[in-house]
This record gives sequence, structure tokens and C-alpha cells, in this order.
Amino acid sequence: MAPIGRIAPVPFRAKPRCGRSKLRIGIFADAYAQPRWLIESLAKVATGDFAEIAVLAVRERGHGTRDASTLWQAYGQIDRWLFGSGADPLKPDRLERLVPPNRRLPFAPEDRAWRARIADLRLDVAVALGAVDEASLDGLARHGAWRHCFGEAQGAQSSLAAMREVIDEAPVVASGLRIRRGGADQLAYCSWSRAHPFSLARSRERLFGKTTDFLARTLRELHDHGDGWLERECAPAPPRAEERFPNIAETVRGITKLGARIARRSVESCFTVGQWSLAYRFGSDAPWDGSLAGFHRLMPPADRFWADPFPISLGGRHFIFFEELPFDTGKGHISVIEVDRTGHASAPVRVLERDYPFLVEDGGSLYMIPESAYNRTIEVYRCEEFPRRWRLEKVLLDNLFAADPTVFKAETDNRWWMFANLGTEAAGVDDELHLFCADRLLGEWKPHRRNPVKSDVRGSRPAGRLFREEGQLYRPAQICAPIYGSGIALNRVTRLTMEEYAEEEVRRIVPCAGARANGDSGPVLGIHTINRAGDLFVTDAFVRRRRF
Repeated sequence: MAPIGRIAPVPFRAKPRCGRSKLRIGIFADAYAQPRWLIESLAKVATGDFAEIAVLAVRERGHGTRDASTLWQAYGQIDRWLFGSGADPLKPDRLERLVPPNRRLPFAPEDRAWRARIADLRLDVAVALGAVDEASLDGLARHGAWRHCFGEAQGAQSSLAAMREVIDEAPVVASGLRIRRGGADQLAYCSWSRAHPFSLARSRERLFGKTTDFLARTLRELHDHGDGWLERECAPAPPRAEERFPNIAETVRGITKLGARIARRSVESCFTVGQWSLAYRFGSDAPWDGSLAGFHRLMPPADRFWADPFPISLGGRHFIFFEELPFDTGKGHISVIEVDRTGHASAPVRVLERDYPFLVEDGGSLYMIPESAYNRTIEVYRCEEFPRRWRLEKVLLDNLFAADPTVFKAETDNRWWMFANLGTEAAGVDDELHLFCADRLLGEWKPHRRNPVKSDVRGSRPAGRLFREEGQLYRPAQICAPIYGSGIALNRVTRLTMEEYAEEEVRRIVPCAGARANGDSGPVLGIHTINRAGDLFVTDAFVRRRRF
């Protein structure tokens, strides 16, 4: 659970089927100047092997939409200065760099000759940007007019993305692709990101960083699977809701709410510090409700946190591996504690300079697959002397930033599966679940052709190993909104093949109201790991402890 820093881009993409010609894309815009994130999204299409930009049509003398108040723009600059960590994704860039001059046209949908000329290009997809009305593009592309969209109703444009969610302190903001064809609107892609309660700039960095991939991913799927793919995968879009910039009065109220929220958090940070701790119990495997009643609590020293517990029982003894992170270094390592049924625990022993322990037995050997994201690898270590000595056995995957790798061996065909959240510097690592497969634990791991198989901050990132209950397979996942580690979503896996993956949430485990980690700490605000070894059950808990 290391914090996000400089992250390598995700390299894995399914290869397109051979023999299919590229999709022909038309871009229709209200101005040549468009947001930087949108230019990046279109550039991924222009440089792909599945599509080509056949025409760029732009309104002459277009200047784009400029309807934000001066007050709101001033707030945005201050917000970015305080909380922003990178380039402004809404900073204007130019469409001209994507398309050569001979493929550029003025945008004149009311002109019959212009429409006939566009029709002659035999476009597969029309992409609408800015104030262009998708209805004006009816009949110009075989698969309709596409647009990036945001918000609960999936109707807001990027200049309004996340604005209402941040002001109203909503936990998540939606994004996706909306398609108009045959007079009806459909959603071809849906995703949910965390809405940062203190900053619009921070919320947008993660939101747009992820959304830049949606168009290329969806066009690749359409290219690979043909015309019937949209009919199978698209869902009806909700009715569009009217979206506009806040007026002066609304802006003042919104900025006041944000300011009060930031002030409260600043005071809280002065007097408290966030800390993860461990908890364990022996006994029933009855469904857990999030209460720590009956658990033995293991509190770390005040200068560090303990999290991501993984239990193992050997020879009648019980051990818990976990991530230990001293606050002064900001660098985690894996330690181990021996516990017993009375609540006694040994002193922690450092065993590996990595994060997030995951243990698995195979062929009579014990292995550990830790998180090694900052090495841009997924590694496996063999146990040479339990519990202290571990030797690097193999690098399973490299050139990727992967959080919380979690492996599972299927009973039906003995195939190995690995679940991990992959991230980029811009998008973070909490939102998108990727899946890999191998014939052997130490074999060659291949990416699932539908990666990412899930894009939702509310239940993507692994929260412990998969388990079976009454013949059903379940995958615990972290709920990372409104705060990281808000709780755990239990997802029932309904489809797991090389071609498909599907799961459905069946239950949520969140901290019980009033639960406390110990007598000196505040209420439990988060949990984000569950694991079991025999009748030993472990979890972790997040609290804000008093500094003084």
C-alpha cells in the first residue's frame, strides 16, 4: 500500500486481430484549441494500429466554450497551486498536430455538399468535441457520434467534470463514453473515480489521467470484435441533465464550503496523525460485520503504521506477515509477528524490503509475492528459512506499476490467475483492476485480453486472497472512496476465462459506528484487508491518533 509517486505507464494491451482494416475516425470540434487531456486521448487513437483519423472538421474562427466566472477561474488557480501535482489537464492544446492539412475541413453540418463530402469518407465513428451537438452528426458515421462524458447523468463536458461532486462532497465522479446512434444514446464505457473533498484540481488529475485511455480502449474492442460488439456491450444512457457553471452566488457558496472543509482538515492534521494497525481473532468463519469486538488488537508504535496482514499457520504456530512503514522514512518493509490464542504477540521481525505480503504454497515450497511497484516489477520469493529468509526466485512481470498482486489457482483446470491494480502517474493506482494468467506459478504470465477488467474506485483494488464459500468464488476488494480504505467490497466472481471476466458485489464490510482501535485512539475510519488461515482471521484498521 505504498503511496503513489513516479509511475510507469501501463504497457499491456490486447493485440488486434489480423486482417481487419483500421477504423476510420472523424473528429468534429468547435475550436482547434481543446483541453490537453483530450488531445492526449485522441493521440492514442491516431498512433494506434486499430484506427486512423480520416478527417478533422473545425468551426472557422471557433474559440471553444468560455463560460466560467472570473471568480471561479481565480479559485481554480489557487486550488491548483495548493493541491495540484502536475500539468493542468484542462490547459489548451492544439488539434492541428494530430492531423495533416489535407485532412482538415471547416465544420459546416448544415451544408449539403459538406455532408456529402463527409459521407464519401465512409467514417466508422464520429467524435464530437466541445459545443458540437451530436445530433448534427447523425448519419455521418456507421457507429454514430461519440463523446467523452462526466457526472452522474453522464452528460457533463470536461470543463464541468467533478465540479458539482467536489462542491457537494460526493465520494465519486463518473466518466465514460456516450454514443448517439439511431437517435438514441448509449454508454460504451463507464468508470468511477474518487472525488477529492478538498480539491477540484486533485480530483481532475486522477479523473482525466484515467479517462484519456477510454476512447482508444473502446475503439480497439470495436475493431477486434466487429459490428456486433456495440450491441452486446453498450447500455442505455441516462437522460441528460442540464449542466452549467455555477453563477456568482453559487460560486461563493461553493468556495466557502470548500474553504471550511480545508480549514477543518488542517486543524485535524495539526493535532492527529493517521495510522493503520492490525487485529486478529480465532474462531468462527461466520460473515464479519466490520466490528472489532472479540479481536486482539496489535497497535504499532506512534512513529509508524502496520497494515496488509497475511496469516499463515505452520506446525501449530501462527504467524502474521504485514507491511510496516516508519513515518520518518516513508519506505515500507515486510515484518512478521507470531501470535497465539490468548492475544500474546512476539516482537515484529523485519524479513523483506518490500510492501504488501502475499504468501502461496506450490509444489511443496512456500513463496511470497510482495508488492514491488517502485521497481516496476512483480516478483516472487522462495522461503529458504521460515519465517525470516526469502530469496528472489523470479521476476514474473516487469515494466509496470502494480499494486497488491494477488494470485489464485483455479480448481477446474489448475490455471493460475493474478489480480493487481495497475496505475499511471496521472491516474493513480486505486481504480483499475488488471488480470493475468499462467499455466504455472513460475511460468509465463500473460495479460487478460479485456484489461482492465474493472474500472471503479469503489471495488477494484485487491483486499486479500480469493476464497470459496458454498461453492462460490469471492474476491475481496478495497473501497477507496470517500477515503482510501473506506471498507471492503465482497465480489462474487461469475465469469473467469481468458476471454471474459465478470463479478458482482454481494456485500460491503465497513467500520462499525463507534468502533475504536483502542482506548487512546479515535474511531475506526477504515479497513482494507481481510485474510484467513484455518481459523485465524486477520484485518487492519485505520484511525486518527492524537499527536500529543
